[in-house]
Formats: sequence, structure tokens, C-alpha cells
Amino acid sequence: MLLLPIILLAAEFSGITALPLAARHDSSSRGIKSKGGNAVTKALAAAPAAANATEIGQFGQVIQLGGGNVKTDVVFTKSAVGSFEVEFQDVNANTLTVTENKNPPRPPTGFTALEPSSFKIALAKGANNLTLQKVDYIIDAASDAVKGIDFSKGKIGKLCTETNTFVIDDALGELEFEADENELTLTVKNMIGEWGIFVPTAAAVGGVAEKKNEIEIVGAFDTAIAISGSNQKTDIFFPESAAGKLEVEVDANAPNTITVKQNTSPVAPPAGFLFVDPTTYQIATVSKTNPAIDVVKVDYIFSAAVLAAVDVKQGVIGKLDTATNTFVTDPKLLNAEFEFEAEENEWTLTVPDLNGEWAILIPEAALLPRTRRSLAL
Repeated sequence: MLLLPIILLAAEFSGITALPLAARHDSSSRGIKSKGGNAVTKALAAAPAAANATEIGQFGQVIQLGGGNVKTDVVFTKSAVGSFEVEFQDVNANTLTVTENKNPPRPPTGFTALEPSSFKIALAKGANNLTLQKVDYIIDAASDAVKGIDFSKGKIGKLCTETNTFVIDDALGELEFEADENELTLTVKNMIGEWGIFVPTAAAVGGVAEKKNEIEIVGAFDTAIAISGSNQKTDIFFPESAAGKLEVEVDANAPNTITVKQNTSPVAPPAGFLFVDPTTYQIATVSKTNPAIDVVKVDYIFSAAVLAAVDVKQGVIGKLDTATNTFVTDPKLLNAEFEFEAEENEWTLTVPDLNGEWAILIPEAALLPRTRRSLAL
């Protein structure tokens, strides 16, 4: 077997202990509107009757918008934690429908959801060349859900349907935070589409976006492990070897059950690669996760012996292709995203499906000179 000689290395570096695993935080935060009283009521009261029409909208309801360049503000009934608002103004009348998506795609990297739902806007006659169109979100500053969160740094993102990911970009329009209304407002060129409300993860520390819905499990091989779902992020850590330990991360909407088995006699690694861990890991779930709304990862926390033996930046996680009986190491071919987390001594692979056999690999070229000299002895 082509194996990184961790046993020899472990003896040589027996005085080195694995670095501690840093705390990880996954976040989801919440927000609704208030500005010293009922913000929706105040917004309605503040609208000049002669130049502004205001309606309370219901999700899924068809709403008639008048023309004549009279601005119409449609404030929707409170969703899970906030009030979504659409501002419309045009010469021509139109028809608006907004639906709430309670299971939206994940937030963009570096952001967490301020509002757990997203909102899909449809205009029957299109949104081209309107006099004014805005997408707003009203935040309840008095809510316990936003305590500790700097929601003034909130962002409104639009879903890219091609990639099924939210985009936060100045090109979407001009974003303002109206402090007196505790309101995010985005002036756009085309409001049609799906919108999400986010806050930078750094701005959410101390609030609900901090690690409050995450659990850690010490797992065992050949044992069914129940996952509760409800987007409660679960990290499962498996027994450690001289090379390191496997971790499986699940952040899914539906409950599930996961079983991991070790294969001590795997097929050979791909040409030019060595096994970091002498065993491979066969992961099975009772139900497949939904890559559109769930996040699942195969991780490996490598030991100090590995850190001292190889250029860890070159480590990879491969999946066995049962058709060719070879391990695939290219994340693009796996439709996966690979990350090297130096501060945690960890390789992590975000995958569309956990099911399959996984190997921890390193290119032969990544062996450090000291390791090569040890092998030559």
C-alpha cells in the first residue's frame, strides 16, 4: 500500500501532540422591525396620503399597484423575524405577488441570514424602466434575536438562479440603512427575483448568529448516529489515529441517520499520491441530503506528525468512483469545494452527497525533505 509512513513519523515525533481544534461557529441570525414602537404602523402613518399609497400585503396574494406615478409601499405581514417591504412607483399600473421561501439556499460566504426566509418578487408586467423600485427589510431592534448584532451592516442579496447562490454586490443597486426606521432599503433596477437579508458574520458575533444552534458529537465507527435536522449544525468527530481524525459536518433541514465504516484494505491511491490515513471511510446516510438547502462536509483534522512530514497545503480528500474503482481528487469532478483551514489543521470538503468512500491523500511531491531523508534510511 502506498502510505505516508506516519507510524515511523509518529515515533520520530512522539513528543509532538496534535494542536487543539479551534472553536467553529456557524451562524444564523434573526431580525424584525421596531423603532421605539410599532415600526410598520409608524411607516404607514408617515406616508403622505397625496403622494404615497401604503398597503399591508400577504404572501402569495395578488396585489394591484396603481399607476400615475403614485408611489406604493407594500409592507408584508411579519415573517419569522421581520417585515419585508416593496416600494413601487411607475406611470403604468402593475400586479405584484411576493411569496416567502422558508427553505432558501445558504447565505453567501462570510455572511449569515438575518432573516431565515427569502422572498420571491413577481411583477406581471415586468420591471423595466420603472420610475422607482425598492426592496426593503424592516428590523425590530427590540427583538432578543438581534441583540449583539450590528444590523446596520446588513445586506440585501439576490439569488442567482444559474448557481443557486445569493449575490451581494453593489451592482444590484444602492443600499441604505435608515437608522430612524431600523430599515435596510435597496434601490434596484429590477426587483423581480428572490431576495435574502444577510449580515456579515463578523457583525453577528454575540447575537443569534453566534454559535447557538450547533452541537458536537463524539462518534464511533459502525454505529448509526442520528441527526436532528432543523438546520441544527452537527459536527461528528470520529476516533483519532496517528494521522488524524475524520469529522463529518451536517447542516440539514430534515432529520437523518449517518453510519461510517472504516475500510482497512482500500484500493490503491491515484498515481502520484499517498494515503495520509491507512484507512478509508465509507459514509452512508439513510436519506440523501438536499444540496440546494443543506450543507454537508467531509473533513479531516491532521496530526502534528503529518504537519511535520508534508506540505499540508497540498492535502486532498478523494472519493471512490465505483465505476473505475479509483479515487477522484479533483473537487470540480466531485462538484465539491475544498478548503485548507490552517488555523485548525484541517482539510474540509463541502460535498453534494456524503454517501460513498472517502480517502485522505497527499501528493508524493508534498513530502518534506526531512521525511524523504527518513525514508531513505
